[in-house]
Order: sequence, then C-alpha cells, then structure tokens
Amino acid sequence: MIWANLEEKLISLLKEVLGQLGMEVYANVFIGNIELDLVAIERASTRPIVHVVEVKSRPKSKLIYQILDRVKLSDYIYAALPAKHYPYLNQLPEVAGLLIVDAERQAIYEIRKARYIGNGWRLLELLGSRPLRGTVSSHVNIQTG
Repeated sequence: MIWANLEEKLISLLKEVLGQLGMEVYANVFIGNIELDLVAIERASTRPIVHVVEVKSRPKSKLIYQILDRVKLSDYIYAALPAKHYPYLNQLPEVAGLLIVDAERQAIYEIRKARYIGNGWRLLELLGSRPLRGTVSSHVNIQTG
C-alpha cells in the first residue's frame, strides 16, 4: 500500500490494531466543524465506550488543545505519535493516554493509560443513530441506548 503521508500510515496501523481488539474503528470523523482522527467504539453492557485518538506525525502545539477539546466527546482520549517523538508525549495533559507508533516495526506501545472521562455519551448523542462519517472499517449504526 502507498501512503500519502506518515500520519495516514499511523492512522491505518492504529485502525488495524484497534479493529483486531474487537472495536469498530472510524478514521477522519467529522462532528460539526471538529475532525476526530480516530474513533473506536467498544461495545459494553450499558452503552458503547468511546475512545478518541488524535494522531500526529510530529509534535504540534495544537495537539494539546485538541486533547482538551476531545475530552468533551470521549470516554477515553489518546495521543499517538511516532516513536522518535517520545519525549514530547510527557508534555501532554495527564488525562490522555499516550501511544507510541513504530510504523517500521508495525507496533504500537501504550506508554500511559488514559483516564476514564465518561463523556462518550455526548458523541453518541450527537450521532444519534446515523452511521459515522469518514473512512470506516465497517458501516454500522451506533445505538445510543
């Protein structure tokens, strides 16, 4: 497969791994004027659990703002960067889980676990029963209750 850029490659690898964990994974999801790099839905007994992953090919200050903004829409929020940017991850808010992606080895390392936030219901409510937009691993409707 030919990749347009590193971020696209990282998203593809993360999408594949999260899908293998049994989650429904969507890339480049738009909610109003907000773009979520990855949304992974984990089925649970009470309601689906929403994991949001912001992916960057290099450290950018906007990642901090994106994480703080995505807290409003997720149960768990993660930041993912290539392995060479490991030191930057320690500057990110503690609520975020930290993922190192080694595209060369096709490996993902969880450096810090995400804290449970509990706001994923908001994203599910915004979606209603419509399918997520963006690149999807499968076309499914998200049930909210």
